[in-house]
Amino acid sequence: MTHVIWRSERHLLDSGFNPIELIVSDTMDVTLTIPAGTTGSLYLVVKGDGCLNLTLHVLDNTDWKYLWINQSNGSLSVNEHLILEENTNLLANYGEMTLGNHQKKTHIEYRGIRSHVDFRGAIISFNKLKWQIKADHQAKKSFAMVTCNAIVLDNADLHLEVIGSISKGNGGSETHQMSRILNLGENVHGIVYPMLLIDENDVAASHAASVGQPNEEHIYYLQSRGLSRLDALKLIIMGYLMPIVEGIDDPAIKEQLSEEIMEKVNNQWN
Repeated sequence: MTHVIWRSERHLLDSGFNPIELIVSDTMDVTLTIPAGTTGSLYLVVKGDGCLNLTLHVLDNTDWKYLWINQSNGSLSVNEHLILEENTNLLANYGEMTLGNHQKKTHIEYRGIRSHVDFRGAIISFNKLKWQIKADHQAKKSFAMVTCNAIVLDNADLHLEVIGSISKGNGGSETHQMSRILNLGENVHGIVYPMLLIDENDVAASHAASVGQPNEEHIYYLQSRGLSRLDALKLIIMGYLMPIVEGIDDPAIKEQLSEEIMEKVNNQWN
């Protein structure tokens, strides 16, 4: 099979709201650059099949929100590279809620001092998803908070690997992780591997991970308020997934994503 680069693009984003749709075919290389001294938001929708190599380069003194929505129901491989320069602040929200078979690597590279990322992933695994997320601290006083909430449904497979790495000489940095997976249904396989690779003393680092069934005490409490068991489960799941919606500025897209999450949850048990 011939290896084809279907499209190679470079976008310089503007302050304000930036919606972009990528339809992947064969291999696609895309670089997006956030200019220095800007404030804004990026809404990225990904569709299609193939391999996407995406670089998001965040230049100095910026404050941005980044929303990634995967709408590919096919086979998709993603190599995502986030590059953060000095004094950057990025709120990164991810919606991975499709029927596809996906492999993804997200490499967050901190190049500049006081670069900061708040990373939030909302996952419904209907089929197969293997995702490696690495917060790679190559600068002093850099910060990472990586939070992933996942629901794994009937016959689905989720493999989540979260890495926090602080190299020597980058004191004052912090890297933190929180991963929660709910296994629902039959023949499910949801697993998370949290890792900390620390080569510096003057740092703060933590990781926490849980994999299991819904808390029966929580379900009982909700049922005592008049909900059925099914409605109680739906409410718990919505609480797992909705935090990514709060990072969206555009009211129309916020409403659209909220409805999409509710529809996926309701369709699963209706």
